[in-house]
Amino acid sequence: MISLVVVSYRSAALAREAIASFRGDAAAAGEAAEVVVVENSGEAGAFRGVADVVLDPGRNLGFAGGLNAGISAARGDLLFLANPDLVFRPGSVAALAAAVRGAPGPVAAGPAFFLDDGMTIQGPPAEEPHPFDLVRRRISMDPAASGRPFRRRLRRVLAAADAIARGETRSAPALSGALVATARGTLGTVGPFDEGYPLYYEENDWQRRLRLAGGALLTVAASRVVHRFGRSTSRESRSAAWFAESERRYFARHFGERGSRGLAALSAVPPWTQAAPAPLGARALEWAARGAAGIAISPLPWFSPFAWAPLPDGASSWRPPAGFAEELGVTLYVRAVDPSAGEILGEATIGKEGRDP
Repeated sequence: MISLVVVSYRSAALAREAIASFRGDAAAAGEAAEVVVVENSGEAGAFRGVADVVLDPGRNLGFAGGLNAGISAARGDLLFLANPDLVFRPGSVAALAAAVRGAPGPVAAGPAFFLDDGMTIQGPPAEEPHPFDLVRRRISMDPAASGRPFRRRLRRVLAAADAIARGETRSAPALSGALVATARGTLGTVGPFDEGYPLYYEENDWQRRLRLAGGALLTVAASRVVHRFGRSTSRESRSAAWFAESERRYFARHFGERGSRGLAALSAVPPWTQAAPAPLGARALEWAARGAAGIAISPLPWFSPFAWAPLPDGASSWRPPAGFAEELGVTLYVRAVDPSAGEILGEATIGKEGRDP
């Protein structure tokens, strides 16, 4: 049996849609399935008749605490550990389940993520948080030095896009915590999620422990899931503070003084000013067509990380899918990029709620 464990916080409507898409896809694959919801914000009533098990702890357990509670209540030998803001596309459950069941040892697997319902925008590949990553982030924030880390990240994004096009399963340095599939035996080997993380980095901590125990991480491109990123956390005023606290805990725990120094150096970055591209009244990005192109999309002006929208050859314009900017609720920084040369063909800033800033 597959147990979907969903930790929901102020996201009942999104979670109900995620559950419906999971049940439909699991049934199509002939998989016995159950749904366990851990409701951290007092909306447990919204899941009556929707989930098989609803846990209402009466307080916010955090994502790690919610996962641990849900895993304890679940009956499946295979567990899908999930955010509430997902939509499972046809075939995604079967592909992810097959990858975990076919692995020779402890393993965790994640799908190919898309950020829009039309699956035109591929989510950024996950990277293992490491002191080297802090250095790259610092360099990326300096406009005079940002080209090299951008091109490095572009190579990883293009490799992920190629794997998606081929439907490949491949090893990964990290997985997004939005959806991780693993076997109960692997959870027994690695142990529970660390509840000392208020939000964020709990999946990175667990995945690092899995790898140290000899396990592997896999990205399963044949499993395609829409991640409606940021729909719930964007409404939580404490999310930035939770992120900072979790980041400090992760780097101090796994890298000691080296990690703490790296974070301190990052926080001491000079106030470089990165000139934002001119906003466009047409709410689109246009450039001179030069053959192949794709769109890098990020909520950060230094594009670390960024999502990717492949385009057909000869394309010379791009606009966000209908409703995408409004639902995300942030300013989007976008670049048209020649994928072969890494050359930036054009840039724009598109404001939240579809308005130019």
